[in-house]
Amino acid sequence: MLAIPLIRTQDDSKLTPIERTTLACEQVITALMMQGTLNDPAVTDVERETFTTLSVATIIPAEA
Repeated sequence: MLAIPLIRTQDDSKLTPIERTTLACEQVITALMMQGTLNDPAVTDVERETFTTLSVATIIPAEA
């Protein structure tokens, strides 16, 4: 199972442009890894549903 890095929600106004770019790249990589896992034919429907639930909980904590 993949470890899902949390999508950050803190105030980014004090970050440098390089730091903001780094955070954006991490978010894009996380999204691509999530999609790759969901598209994997070896993943069962139960695993897919669990992964979807966990990914939503990391992006939108209030929905968990």
